Amino acid sequence: MSLQYIEEYRDASLARELVKKIKAVSHKKLRLMEVCGTHTMSIFRHGIRSVLPERITLLSGPGCPVCVTAQKDIDAFVALARVKNVIVTTFGDLMKVPGSGSTLALEKASGADVRMVYSISDAVAIARENKSKQVVFCAVGFETTIPTIAAGILMAIREKTDNFSIYSANKLTPPALTALMETDGVQIDGFILPGHVSVITGTHAYRDTFEKYNMPSVIAGFEPVDILNAILMLIRQNETGTPALENAYPRAVSDSGNVKAKQIMNQVFDICDASWRGIGHIPSSGMRLKKSYEKFNASIKFSMDMPEVPEPKGCACGQILMGLKTPEKCVLYKKKCTPMTPVGPCMVSSEGACAAFYRYS
Repeated sequence: MSLQYIEEYRDASLARELVKKIKAVSHKKLRLMEVCGTHTMSIFRHGIRSVLPERITLLSGPGCPVCVTAQKDIDAFVALARVKNVIVTTFGDLMKVPGSGSTLALEKASGADVRMVYSISDAVAIARENKSKQVVFCAVGFETTIPTIAAGILMAIREKTDNFSIYSANKLTPPALTALMETDGVQIDGFILPGHVSVITGTHAYRDTFEKYNMPSVIAGFEPVDILNAILMLIRQNETGTPALENAYPRAVSDSGNVKAKQIMNQVFDICDASWRGIGHIPSSGMRLKKSYEKFNASIKFSMDMPEVPEPKGCACGQILMGLKTPEKCVLYKKKCTPMTPVGPCMVSSEGACAAFYRYS
């Protein structure tokens, strides 16, 4: 995509026109949830909250993969870092996420071999270069990254890199939307659906959820014009009483999505139940390695049967991820919980709502 093409979606005059239209058609109080953490950061970075009518409230949803990773999975990553002759590889966002008693960053400072990588292929390369050690990749992501993780497993097979494995804490987006709709107290009038995830899944992935709950839903890109346009579409749906599932990101998202990426993902992974921070157990919302790929499953290889553990006392990450609270309503926010001393993952991740509020508010 050319820079000129991207700049069209950052055009200030177009953004001002959309804001005018939003103010002209908006009459009801609405609570709209941006499901994706990248949307949250973009909304703050471009000051979108500040130009909307006061009756429009934007809520951050469960679309930050690090933020929704269950406490027991963080504990598993820490436990793996303590195993002799194991190299733990991870994306940077996970390094400072607190487990029950430690973080990967603290384990690294204590001598554990924990390495930040930019892709799973980096982790496979580390395994290739360290045959005498076991290399584990902390697989945390949504449909955007799960196909690349599957491709990494296939790469390890082709190269006969048997000292490589993953601990899968991968999640699927549509089941989380269903869980939100069925949670008492959650008040949402529309979803801004994730762009990156939808590139893979296509619009059809949300069809069942939309048809069951009739919730106004718009897939959006990440530039200011994209987001303002999606907000306008959601307001119009609510004002006219005509909920719809609309695609406002057609330059990247199709109805069927990326068929090849989904084929690779489904070749390597099976759907399973999963635990989400703050939301709890969601059926058919996770992805585990198929039996034919179990030798790459670190949970089995290292007998990682981790117990469920309570989330940090006072931390409101779970309520924030469900739109029940905003970060400044958390009793720990900017007090005990800061980017330097995070209590929960929403303050750590680059896509976390608390990190966004702290940086931009």
